[in-house]
Amino acid sequence: MIRDLARLALLLAPALAALAAETAAPAKESAQALVEGQLPDDPARTLVQAKCLLCHSGEYVTMQRLTEKQWQATVEKMRKFGSPASDEEAKAMVAYLARYWTPDLPPLRPVLSPPPPGSAPRK
Repeated sequence: MIRDLARLALLLAPALAALAAETAAPAKESAQALVEGQLPDDPARTLVQAKCLLCHSGEYVTMQRLTEKQWQATVEKMRKFGSPASDEEAKAMVAYLARYWTPDLPPLRPVLSPPPPGSAPRK
């Protein structure tokens, strides 16, 4: 009986390892997408695109690393500045932003651009 269980474990080990790798890959890819400033697919994504990206770039929005309370304050501030979001839309956007861009997410890596042509080299 023990030998049979050991054989079964040996036979299943590669399949379980492959399954674990497949399920870990999407999580890693989605975490990388968040760090790169991409908006994850979610029902509230269209709200953020319609209400936030009127004035801000997607990169600007996703570079923030805020708590839910801070996202709430930010969304309310933007509504006072004129963002056309209803109470329900604001609630959905806060939940979306707080779910994906939290303080524990690594910071967005800045993209360094070369100096303009003809500029003086750094010393």
